[in-house]
Amino acid sequence: MDRQLTLHIMRTARGESIHSDWQEFKITVPENAYVLDALEAAWRQDSSLMFRHSCHHASCGSCGLRIQGREHLSCITPAFSMARRGILRLEPLRNFPVLADLVVDMGLLAQKLDDVKAPFVKDIQIAKQFENCIECGLCISACPVAATSKDYLGPAVLAAAQSNMDLPEVRSQVEGTNGVWRCHSAFECTEVCPSGVEPAAAIMNLRKELLVSLIKRSGDPSK
Repeated sequence: MDRQLTLHIMRTARGESIHSDWQEFKITVPENAYVLDALEAAWRQDSSLMFRHSCHHASCGSCGLRIQGREHLSCITPAFSMARRGILRLEPLRNFPVLADLVVDMGLLAQKLDDVKAPFVKDIQIAKQFENCIECGLCISACPVAATSKDYLGPAVLAAAQSNMDLPEVRSQVEGTNGVWRCHSAFECTEVCPSGVEPAAAIMNLRKELLVSLIKRSGDPSK
Protein backbone atom coordinates (compact mmCIF):
# COMPACT_ATOMS: atom_id res chain seq x y z
CA MET A 1 0.00 0.00 0.00
CA ASP A 2 1.26 3.47 -0.88
CA ARG A 3 1.38 6.22 1.73
CA GLN A 4 2.09 9.94 1.69
CA LEU A 5 5.26 11.22 3.31
CA THR A 6 6.64 14.73 3.72
CA LEU A 7 10.39 15.22 3.41
CA HIS A 8 12.17 18.22 4.84
CA ILE A 9 15.56 18.22 3.11
CA MET A 10 18.44 20.55 3.87
CA ARG A 11 19.59 21.90 0.53
CA THR A 12 22.88 23.67 0.00
CA ALA A 13 23.85 25.60 -3.10
CA ARG A 14 27.32 26.93 -3.90
CA GLY A 15 27.81 30.07 -5.90
CA GLU A 16 29.53 33.25 -4.87
CA SER A 17 28.51 32.19 -1.37
CA ILE A 18 27.17 29.05 0.31
CA HIS A 19 23.45 29.09 0.99
CA SER A 20 21.52 26.42 2.90
CA ASP A 21 17.80 26.15 3.50
CA TRP A 22 15.09 23.56 4.00
CA GLN A 23 12.91 22.40 1.14
CA GLU A 24 9.69 20.43 1.52
CA PHE A 25 8.73 17.53 -0.72
CA LYS A 26 5.39 15.74 -0.52
CA ILE A 27 5.78 12.27 -1.97
CA THR A 28 3.92 8.97 -2.14
CA VAL A 29 5.86 5.74 -1.64
CA PRO A 30 5.10 2.16 -0.56
CA GLU A 31 4.68 1.74 3.19
CA ASN A 32 7.78 -0.52 3.26
CA ALA A 33 9.92 2.08 1.46
CA TYR A 34 13.38 2.96 2.65
CA VAL A 35 14.64 6.51 2.99
CA LEU A 36 16.58 6.14 -0.25
CA ASP A 37 13.35 5.21 -2.04
CA ALA A 38 11.82 8.41 -0.66
CA LEU A 39 14.78 10.45 -1.89
CA GLU A 40 14.45 8.97 -5.35
CA ALA A 41 10.76 9.91 -5.35
CA ALA A 42 11.71 13.48 -4.39
CA TRP A 43 14.32 13.55 -7.16
CA ARG A 44 11.60 12.71 -9.68
CA GLN A 45 9.90 15.93 -8.59
CA ASP A 46 13.12 17.98 -8.69
CA SER A 47 16.07 16.49 -10.55
CA SER A 48 18.42 19.15 -9.16
CA LEU A 49 18.31 17.39 -5.76
CA MET A 50 21.78 16.00 -5.03
CA PHE A 51 22.42 12.83 -3.01
CA ARG A 52 24.63 9.75 -3.30
CA HIS A 53 23.75 6.08 -3.59
CA SER A 54 25.01 2.98 -5.29
CA CYS A 55 24.50 -0.54 -3.96
CA HIS A 56 21.10 -0.27 -2.21
CA HIS A 57 22.14 -2.91 0.36
CA ALA A 58 24.57 -1.30 2.83
CA SER A 59 27.83 -2.45 1.31
CA CYS A 60 29.14 0.68 -0.43
CA GLY A 61 28.67 3.29 2.32
CA SER A 62 27.85 6.08 -0.12
CA CYS A 63 24.31 6.94 1.05
CA GLY A 64 25.02 8.04 4.62
CA LEU A 65 22.83 10.89 5.90
CA ARG A 66 21.52 12.42 9.09
CA ILE A 67 17.95 11.19 9.33
CA GLN A 68 15.88 12.83 12.06
CA GLY A 69 19.14 14.15 13.50
CA ARG A 70 20.90 10.78 13.60
CA GLU A 71 23.40 9.11 11.29
CA HIS A 72 22.05 6.27 9.14
CA LEU A 73 22.47 4.64 5.74
CA SER A 74 19.44 5.73 3.74
CA CYS A 75 19.30 2.47 1.77
CA ILE A 76 18.48 0.31 4.82
CA THR A 77 16.55 2.78 6.98
CA PRO A 78 12.75 2.32 6.80
CA ALA A 79 11.19 5.66 5.96
CA PHE A 80 7.90 5.46 7.85
CA SER A 81 9.33 4.01 11.06
CA MET A 82 11.69 7.01 11.23
CA ALA A 83 9.09 9.63 10.30
CA ARG A 84 7.44 11.74 12.99
CA ARG A 85 3.85 12.69 12.26
CA GLY A 86 4.48 11.86 8.63
CA ILE A 87 7.52 14.12 8.35
CA LEU A 88 11.07 12.96 7.68
CA ARG A 89 13.98 15.39 8.18
CA LEU A 90 17.11 14.74 6.10
CA GLU A 91 20.47 16.50 6.39
CA PRO A 92 24.02 15.89 5.13
CA LEU A 93 26.57 14.28 7.41
CA ARG A 94 28.30 16.62 9.84
CA ASN A 95 32.04 17.30 10.05
CA PHE A 96 32.55 17.07 6.28
CA PRO A 97 32.46 19.93 3.76
CA VAL A 98 29.07 19.99 2.02
CA LEU A 99 29.42 19.94 -1.75
CA ALA A 100 25.71 20.21 -2.55
CA ASP A 101 22.50 19.26 -0.74
CA LEU A 102 23.13 15.84 0.88
CA VAL A 103 26.51 15.25 -0.78
CA VAL A 104 29.64 15.77 1.33
CA ASP A 105 33.34 15.69 0.46
CA MET A 106 34.89 12.46 1.82
CA GLY A 107 38.37 13.28 0.53
CA LEU A 108 39.94 14.04 3.91
CA LEU A 109 38.73 10.73 5.36
CA ALA A 110 40.24 8.89 2.40
CA GLN A 111 43.53 10.73 2.89
CA LYS A 112 43.68 9.94 6.61
CA LEU A 113 42.98 6.26 5.95
CA ASP A 114 45.80 6.25 3.45
CA ASP A 115 48.10 7.95 5.98
CA VAL A 116 47.64 5.09 8.46
CA LYS A 117 48.15 2.51 5.70
CA ALA A 118 44.55 1.32 6.01
CA PRO A 119 44.60 -0.85 2.87
CA PHE A 120 47.39 -2.96 4.38
CA VAL A 121 45.88 -4.80 7.34
CA LYS A 122 48.29 -7.42 8.65
CA ASP A 123 46.68 -8.64 11.88
CA ILE A 124 44.14 -11.36 10.96
CA GLN A 125 41.73 -10.72 13.85
CA ILE A 126 41.74 -6.98 13.28
CA ALA A 127 41.43 -7.54 9.55
CA LYS A 128 38.28 -9.59 10.02
CA GLN A 129 36.69 -6.72 11.93
CA PHE A 130 37.98 -3.74 9.98
CA GLU A 131 37.25 -5.30 6.59
CA ASN A 132 33.60 -4.67 7.47
CA CYS A 133 34.24 -0.90 7.45
CA ILE A 134 32.52 0.58 4.43
CA GLU A 135 34.04 4.05 4.94
CA CYS A 136 30.58 5.58 5.14
CA GLY A 137 31.68 8.40 7.44
CA LEU A 138 28.78 7.96 9.89
CA CYS A 139 31.18 7.61 12.82
CA ILE A 140 32.95 10.85 11.89
CA SER A 141 29.65 12.69 11.63
CA ALA A 142 28.51 11.44 15.03
CA CYS A 143 31.82 12.13 16.78
CA PRO A 144 31.75 15.24 19.01
CA VAL A 145 35.53 15.61 18.83
CA ALA A 146 35.57 15.54 15.03
CA ALA A 147 33.24 18.53 15.23
CA THR A 148 35.96 20.53 16.97
CA SER A 149 38.94 19.71 14.76
CA LYS A 150 39.36 18.52 11.19
CA ASP A 151 42.84 17.28 12.14
CA TYR A 152 41.57 14.66 14.58
CA LEU A 153 42.11 11.25 12.98
CA GLY A 154 38.62 10.12 13.92
CA PRO A 155 37.06 6.75 14.79
CA ALA A 156 37.27 4.95 11.44
CA VAL A 157 40.88 5.95 10.92
CA LEU A 158 41.96 4.94 14.42
CA ALA A 159 40.19 1.60 14.03
CA ALA A 160 42.11 1.07 10.80
CA ALA A 161 45.41 2.03 12.42
CA GLN A 162 45.32 -0.87 14.91
CA SER A 163 47.05 -3.37 12.67
CA ASN A 164 49.85 -1.04 11.62
CA MET A 165 51.08 0.15 15.00
CA ASP A 166 54.49 -1.39 14.32
CA LEU A 167 55.04 1.29 11.68
CA PRO A 168 56.62 4.39 13.30
CA GLU A 169 54.75 6.83 11.06
CA VAL A 170 51.41 5.28 12.04
CA ARG A 171 52.22 4.98 15.73
CA SER A 172 53.29 8.62 15.93
CA GLN A 173 49.92 9.70 14.52
CA VAL A 174 47.92 7.46 16.86
CA GLU A 175 49.68 8.64 20.01
CA GLY A 176 50.00 12.24 18.83
CA THR A 177 47.92 15.34 19.49
CA ASN A 178 45.19 14.30 17.07
CA GLY A 179 45.17 10.62 17.94
CA VAL A 180 43.54 8.42 20.59
CA TRP A 181 43.94 10.84 23.48
CA ARG A 182 41.64 13.38 21.81
CA CYS A 183 38.73 10.92 22.07
CA HIS A 184 36.22 11.84 24.81
CA SER A 185 34.83 8.30 25.06
CA ALA A 186 31.35 9.32 23.95
CA PHE A 187 30.98 6.01 22.06
CA GLU A 188 28.68 7.69 19.54
CA CYS A 189 30.82 6.25 16.74
CA THR A 190 30.07 2.66 17.69
CA GLU A 191 26.40 3.50 18.21
CA VAL A 192 25.94 4.61 14.59
CA CYS A 193 28.32 2.17 12.85
CA PRO A 194 26.23 0.05 10.45
CA SER A 195 28.91 -2.62 10.05
CA GLY A 196 29.86 -3.70 13.56
CA VAL A 197 33.39 -2.31 13.39
CA GLU A 198 33.15 -0.95 16.98
CA PRO A 199 35.61 1.92 16.52
CA ALA A 200 35.23 3.04 20.14
CA ALA A 201 36.51 -0.33 21.36
CA ALA A 202 39.41 -0.03 18.92
CA ILE A 203 40.34 3.34 20.41
CA MET A 204 40.21 1.93 23.94
CA ASN A 205 42.43 -0.99 22.85
CA LEU A 206 44.93 1.40 21.32
CA ARG A 207 45.05 3.43 24.52
CA LYS A 208 45.70 0.25 26.49
CA GLU A 209 48.48 -0.76 24.12
CA LEU A 210 50.15 2.65 24.38
CA LEU A 211 49.91 2.69 28.18
CA VAL A 212 51.36 -0.81 28.49
CA SER A 213 54.21 0.19 26.19
CA LEU A 214 54.84 3.35 28.22
CA ILE A 215 54.92 1.40 31.49
CA LYS A 216 57.38 -1.10 30.03
CA ARG A 217 59.66 1.69 28.80
CA SER A 218 59.55 3.51 32.14
CA GLY A 219 60.49 0.30 33.99
CA ASP A 220 63.38 -0.47 31.66
CA PRO A 221 65.73 2.46 31.00
CA SER A 222 67.23 0.59 28.04
CA LYS A 223 63.91 0.79 26.13
